[in-house]
Amino acid sequence: MSNEAIMERLDRIEENIAFLTEKARSAQELKEDLTPIAHDAFKIMMKEFGQIEHGFQLEDLIAFIKRAMLSVKDMTYALEKLEDIIALWQTIEPLLQHSVPQLISFLDGLEQKGVFDTYRAMIEIRAKVAETYGVENIRNMGDSFVFLVGMLEKLSDPKVRMMIEGAANAFSELDLTQVKPTGPLGLVGGMASKDAKRGLGIMLEMTKTLGKIGLDVPKVDEVAEAKAKAE
Repeated sequence: MSNEAIMERLDRIEENIAFLTEKARSAQELKEDLTPIAHDAFKIMMKEFGQIEHGFQLEDLIAFIKRAMLSVKDMTYALEKLEDIIALWQTIEPLLQHSVPQLISFLDGLEQKGVFDTYRAMIEIRAKVAETYGVENIRNMGDSFVFLVGMLEKLSDPKVRMMIEGAANAFSELDLTQVKPTGPLGLVGGMASKDAKRGLGIMLEMTKTLGKIGLDVPKVDEVAEAKAKAE
């Protein structure tokens, strides 16, 4: 081998040694830079672990891992259902964006009209009824409530409402302080009035109508008796 080849090989070896030396020096510098950081990180980690030592044990972590491995099927099922829930939410979210403001506006309108205050008052009335009467008493009142509902249905007749309203207006206009004692002659004289004659006619018709009530009493008794037998 010639001297030139030997010198060339030595130069390459020297270059490789210089390269490795440079890399070693860089690694040493990196180590020197990272060592303080690693020490600080280790101290912080030990401090944090010291704070959770009373609530964390390695055995608990192992038990958690075992439980997770045994529950993989359940977790997969839960994730699938979660996907369904997310898909459902994505479907109804646009609808809620329009319907929720409308619902809020509707409820606000009811609040402005006092509907909720009325319901609260009704609940308070029910509470007072419950405090005053027992369950058995209220159950016995059931037939009376049904009867009253039937009477309210009859009050929906315009003629009945007109008669009741007219009577209420007449009584409100009546001033008992202006009433004077009247004898038979005064009664005869008062009957000359057109209003008195019309009132007498109304009383006569009401008397005829009231006279028919007695004819329905046996029928009511029969219905009550039949109901008692059925019970």
